[in-house]
Amino acid sequence: MSLIRHGMKTKSASNREELLASIKRDRTILSAYFQELATRNSQAVLQKEKLTNIGTTKVAAVRHRDSYDLFFESACISIKSLPPKLGAEAKSRISQIITEFEIRAISEQEAQQEKEKEKQIAKTVRVSNEPLVDPSSGIVYEFQAYS
Repeated sequence: MSLIRHGMKTKSASNREELLASIKRDRTILSAYFQELATRNSQAVLQKEKLTNIGTTKVAAVRHRDSYDLFFESACISIKSLPPKLGAEAKSRISQIITEFEIRAISEQEAQQEKEKEKQIAKTVRVSNEPLVDPSSGIVYEFQAYS
């Protein structure tokens, strides 16, 4: 009878140790989960504070995406689904198109600035063709181009 009791004690002690080991393992897993959750929450709070500190216009820009944002996000998803070589080729071609439009915009801006300069020069020339009046004497001086 003492062997049976001793066998039961050994069996229950083994179950108890397994149960304690299981509890420790679960406790470790839960602890890691809660630490990760706390980290995520603190990062989310920091991110929200950063957006709030940037200003309401930036927050509004984050909340309201326009058609360009949606288009390029969907293009990104499509390109990421391609094999690496095709994705690299697509990225290269898209970069080339964007660069062409940037150069075109710069050229148009330079042309506009040149027009503004010409207008300013034309104003200056018109003003210089008008007679010059000496305020103290009232004498009018006219200059003619020498040829």
